[in-house]
Amino acid sequence: MSLLYCRRCCQRANRHGCHWKQTYPAAVLDPYRKAAERFLKTHPNDIWVVAAMHALDCLMADSGPVERIVDVNELLDPPAKARASLARLRRAGIAPRRLLVNYLAVCAAIAEDSVSPGSETTEYRRVQAAKAVFRLASGSHVVYGPGSRYDRYPRSAGLALRHLGLMLEEACEHVREAHLPAVLSLKSTLALSTQGGSDAATA
Repeated sequence: MSLLYCRRCCQRANRHGCHWKQTYPAAVLDPYRKAAERFLKTHPNDIWVVAAMHALDCLMADSGPVERIVDVNELLDPPAKARASLARLRRAGIAPRRLLVNYLAVCAAIAEDSVSPGSETTEYRRVQAAKAVFRLASGSHVVYGPGSRYDRYPRSAGLALRHLGLMLEEACEHVREAHLPAVLSLKSTLALSTQGGSDAATA
């Protein structure tokens, strides 16, 4: 129940982290991912980058066993669901670097977004970062035989996303605070070089 928002707006906030903004699609985040990846490649020994990588590696290593999706959906509390997401990432062999790249991409997209989440910026950032990471190893996929496949996905909404986003932010926030302007500048540079290449090919 809400005194300010309708049911549809509350459901959007539950799923996306904001009452009026949706989740960023991959096409929006991709340029920021490329910029973040380029930045990390050129600054592998930066103190904050090293600390974030170590923190993310520890999060996945300490996330516990990989839970069945049916148990995740029906039995686990939100913090345990967040840890289960990290356990799936560990099983899938997702490197901590990719988590940091996605976190920085979301932060950069929000910084350049003309539509602000307003007072919900922190929650929106955490939920969007969690959803970007969540998609890297989102579910359980079992093949029983030819033409027989079983796919099951945990729910990408609710308090579990907030807990996962908080974990990511605590591990990566110093990189954001120190280097987000550099990532944004690099994104602009890459966009200009891509545009220049396209114009040259057209000419």
